[in-house]
Amino acid sequence: MRWQLAGTWLIGSAVTGTIAVLATTGRGDLPFRPLALYSGSAMLTLVVLVGALFLALLALGWRTEEATWLPNQPRAAVLWTILVGGGGLAGWAFAAAVTFDSEFALTAQLILTYTGGGLPFALIAAMLAKPPKVNVAAAAIAVVALGTGWLLMTAPVQTLLFYLQLLFGPVLIAR
Repeated sequence: MRWQLAGTWLIGSAVTGTIAVLATTGRGDLPFRPLALYSGSAMLTLVVLVGALFLALLALGWRTEEATWLPNQPRAAVLWTILVGGGGLAGWAFAAAVTFDSEFALTAQLILTYTGGGLPFALIAAMLAKPPKVNVAAAAIAVVALGTGWLLMTAPVQTLLFYLQLLFGPVLIAR
């Protein structure tokens, strides 16, 4: 289990940190560059990074399948990858919204992403780990992290919607 959680954290941090650099390069006055403003090569890089994230998680999940309470079969490794990858990206996006809304400096955000960007991925993996105590501890830490982030934002729902609209382009912001 140790290797699964550490590997998940490392993979999540490395990939999300690189995505954060890609998203904040050439952003102008915006907190990050909307997807509509990505060049073809930048979009390809983003797709490759997300693909690499899921492939690395699949390889890790497959090699450490005994650490999870999911059945030891190929479909369980795929399910683990989807849950950890999808939940981790959602958690990382929430953390990014909190840091943007709290006006963290870009350097601090990038350092946090490269060091702590894997935390949401590791928490989801820990919720799927075998010892029930680890599941409960991971869920409790996730609730505390989400609650803290929620309290740090001035208007949480509006903030999250704003950053989602910004991410998917200026056309959605006008609505």
